Amino acid sequence: MDVALLAALFAAALIPWWPIHEHGWFLACVGVALATGLAIGAVGALRRWPSWAVALTIASAYLLLGVPLAVPSRALFGVLPTAAGMVDLLTGTALSWKQLVTVQAPVGAYQSLLVPAFLLTLVGSAISATIALRTRHPIAAVVPPSVVFASGIALGVVHEQFAVAAGLAFLVAVVAWLVRIAITRRRALGASRRLEAALADLRRWVGAAAILLVALVAAAVVAVVVPTPQRTVVRSEIQPAFELRDLRTPLAGFRNAFAPDAADRPMLAVRGLPEDVGLRLATLDTYDGVVYSVGGDDGREISSRFARLPYRIDRTGAPGEQVVIDVRVLGYEDVWVPGAGLLAEIAFGGPRAASLADEFVVNDVTGVAAVQGGMAADDSFTAESVVVDPVDDGALDTLRPGTAVLPPGPELPEELRGWLLDHTPSTGEPGERLAAAITAVRQEGYVSHGQEGEASSRSGHSLDRLVELVMDRPMVGDGEQYAVLSALFAREIGFPARVAVGYLPTADDEPDADGWMVLTGERLQAWIEVRDAEGRWIQVDPNPEVREIPDRQPEDPTEVSRPQSVPPPPEDRTPVEDLGADSDLTPDDGEGADDPWVGILLAVLAWTGVAALAVLVLASPILVIMAAKAARRRLRRRAASGRQRVQGAWQEFADLATDYGIPVPSGTRAEQAAAIGGFDSVVLAGVVDRLLYGPETPGKAEARRVWDAVDGLSRRFATDAGAGRAFRAAISLGSLGGYAGSRRGGRA
Repeated sequence: MDVALLAALFAAALIPWWPIHEHGWFLACVGVALATGLAIGAVGALRRWPSWAVALTIASAYLLLGVPLAVPSRALFGVLPTAAGMVDLLTGTALSWKQLVTVQAPVGAYQSLLVPAFLLTLVGSAISATIALRTRHPIAAVVPPSVVFASGIALGVVHEQFAVAAGLAFLVAVVAWLVRIAITRRRALGASRRLEAALADLRRWVGAAAILLVALVAAAVVAVVVPTPQRTVVRSEIQPAFELRDLRTPLAGFRNAFAPDAADRPMLAVRGLPEDVGLRLATLDTYDGVVYSVGGDDGREISSRFARLPYRIDRTGAPGEQVVIDVRVLGYEDVWVPGAGLLAEIAFGGPRAASLADEFVVNDVTGVAAVQGGMAADDSFTAESVVVDPVDDGALDTLRPGTAVLPPGPELPEELRGWLLDHTPSTGEPGERLAAAITAVRQEGYVSHGQEGEASSRSGHSLDRLVELVMDRPMVGDGEQYAVLSALFAREIGFPARVAVGYLPTADDEPDADGWMVLTGERLQAWIEVRDAEGRWIQVDPNPEVREIPDRQPEDPTEVSRPQSVPPPPEDRTPVEDLGADSDLTPDDGEGADDPWVGILLAVLAWTGVAALAVLVLASPILVIMAAKAARRRLRRRAASGRQRVQGAWQEFADLATDYGIPVPSGTRAEQAAAIGGFDSVVLAGVVDRLLYGPETPGKAEARRVWDAVDGLSRRFATDAGAGRAFRAAISLGSLGGYAGSRRGGRA
């Protein structure tokens, strides 16, 4: 009876472990471990083994059964331990605990992740049986199964599956064991003390029943009144070791796919991809005004948390249709694993199948997956996913915004907000506004990747590039700009939105006889995904059709003709003004008019004035240059907004470097700082980029600090260069060449 009750205790304690594995081999593993541990404890009690003999038997059973039960992939013929399996078993004894919480649950029988459950069950059951059958305190036998139960909760999953069932089952098992101990003790008492023991037991049971009743009432009140917080377990607090900051998103190198040597290059072959659905590489949900990325730099966003996927993800109840796609890698080389929808299960093929499976990580929220070592030619896989069909253009206006937790983005510039208001009805429904915005982007936009022979189109998707996009006539860009612009518009309207980058087949991509469709580099595209009220992430393609781009229109084609002003007639002259220069009215010169010293003094003053005028004439170009630079500096420093003052400070610094003879390129501020040289230049460029494209608008105080830094760098330039070169820089025309100053303003 004791052994049977202990088996029931451990069976209840192992319930929280089932959601971790969800595999039939888990039942076999813990079942054999439980039977073996209880047998060791029972035989040791019957044979009166010493403690060292019991411990040695437990260790021997662990080594003998550990490989076939806890590391089945390393067992020979499924039953015999191997040297490699023994190494995995011994290392897993110490390391599998951490691996268990960094791998996406359920883990199945993956590698050595069954070792924790096997070890706890084997050792715990042997200790419990020994305590129950050989000590004077058998009540302590509930401690090992309690440790197993608590470990399953701590190392388990966040959702509340089996929580109530596990708690009730373990409570019933513990109560049954306590009753068994009470009955055993009562039978051990003498006949003279049975009545006294019975009365004592009655008092204990009545007191226990009263306490249990009060606890149940209090728990019911708390459950109704107090909201239940989200469960926190070890798995939810540990950040897996997959560093996103060192990875470049597909959107950052978007235009590389359209280079002449890459556009026609076969990248992937896919089979089973639903019609009009893109083969996604990455889903980007974090925008800082400069770059759209996967998760944030601090790694706190849920989209930043990647975990290993040894088995599968339960997608029961997820909106969409379950599909199976096959993918072969041809020329594609990157860490991002192509896919569609929400991944449920994946099986790798090819010569590197085992290593790819070991390095595969996935984000359960976005469905984005990666292989830490990167994918290469001849890799292949079969993926089972849940895919939501794209919505037809005519049905966009019927969508209603859903809810989703996304990292906050920057404030939309006034130019973008004004463009959105001009093209969407401000009083319309969110779906109608979204449809109008997407339609306007498609109709007004033209596609150019900025390659040779195409219309000029600057890369990048920072806020200033998007402002430039909507202000130009015509709008010229590609998927990098149109997807980010549409995502910002969707979020402004009220839809949770994110940017997806991947390969989007066209009508020209026909599958072969076996159903395989080859995607080349030029099929790389960016689109958006919006979440509706039904909880679906819906794919929306905002990209215009490729068509001929008209000539660029002038910025101000209309000249305003102003009426000529008619000057008023001259006023009548007064009698005093009509008086002539009468010699009789000229005042007397006085007595000293003929003094020779006065004439000499007047001559000296005249020649001095002539010399000063000559010097002034000769120095006038220098003075004009210095005055122009001073006026330019004053205008930049006293601009209307803090953003303009910060940008003007960087332009002043770039112009200063140009005057000192340092060639400054027309690229980003980081590139300009690298060309100028010096750690302070790089720091200043980073500060200016953060202030201009960060989530908060810089104020005048921030602008003043940037200008103080520029003044300090100016003084350092003058000190290092010497007085002569500093003077030549002050009168240099290098920074006054037309629009050179604006071109040197830099970009992020």
